[in-house]
Amino acid sequence: SAFGATNNPWDLACVPGGSSGGSATAVAAREVPLTLGSDTGGSIRQPASLCGVVGMKPTYGMVSRYGLAAFASSLDQIGPFAQTVEDAAILLEVISGHDPLDSTSYPVEVPDYPAALKEKLPPKKLGLPKEFLGEGIDDEVRSRIDEAIDFYRSEGHELVEISLPTTDLAVPVYYLIATAEASSNLARYDGIRYTHRSERAENAVDVFAKSRGEGFGEEVKRRCILGAYALSSGYYDAYYLRAQKTRTLIRRDFEQAFEQVDAILTPTSPTPAFRQGERSEDPIAMYLSDVFTISVNLAGIPAISVPCGFTNAGLPVGLQVIGQAFKESEMLAVAHAYDDVHAFGRRAPEL
Repeated sequence: SAFGATNNPWDLACVPGGSSGGSATAVAAREVPLTLGSDTGGSIRQPASLCGVVGMKPTYGMVSRYGLAAFASSLDQIGPFAQTVEDAAILLEVISGHDPLDSTSYPVEVPDYPAALKEKLPPKKLGLPKEFLGEGIDDEVRSRIDEAIDFYRSEGHELVEISLPTTDLAVPVYYLIATAEASSNLARYDGIRYTHRSERAENAVDVFAKSRGEGFGEEVKRRCILGAYALSSGYYDAYYLRAQKTRTLIRRDFEQAFEQVDAILTPTSPTPAFRQGERSEDPIAMYLSDVFTISVNLAGIPAISVPCGFTNAGLPVGLQVIGQAFKESEMLAVAHAYDDVHAFGRRAPEL
């Protein structure tokens, strides 16, 4: 927002998704072959879906966050954008691995991700969560997802209906935890140690209040206020602590699901790209755009958005493949099986 709106290359009147929309747009517009983004609640996968490219969120702790300006420290993760799953796997191998400069970086051996894509995918059990495939999905998005599901079925994979019963709690839990952590992380931007300092300040309190008032945009202020409220005396247990407990239930839902299936298929976004400014006056509608991506961040597991076709208006649709923690190779193989045949991410918009 500080530098103006980013346009979706497939329709310049539409949003590219966020918040890593610039990274997705750069790949979609063929400005660069690969980019990085940060995913806190879907900020890689949602713009990847809306811009028709591949975007992946690795397992929490798989990629170092050193150098990333923290938003919500228990959710943030860096990941790749690319035209194909294979390109994303190549970049993921480069950026993965333990980093002593990041306390959340996990000491795990980095697999040869590209090698996992070279053999034909053996039959897998793929989960279809009923909570992700019900009401609220755009009809054309649902049609493209159904076509992708039919492809996997035709390739000999078993499609199993599963349940993730706490899915409806993911959005409120996320917006409590993320805003609480954001209000804490952004406290450093006070006009004294970092960033903009107001020239209208007349005393020490003014420096803090007016610098943040002038330097932060509306959405950042909204999240800081919500987060500070959730962490305030008398409300911490009622809001933040309860949200963290519910987060554990969401993670357990996925753990139980992966006892039945190898990967999970869902839409990435419930709608294609919407027009710029369309939801500016309704933050709740904007927040609900992340309804299919948020629970993955809360659980700390990997997921990837793969282009799976276009609407009649020519806007891209994304298929989300969700994998088990630190099993990116298996998830990438499932995503590549579809992407290698259809290669929707290789299609370029006319600019």
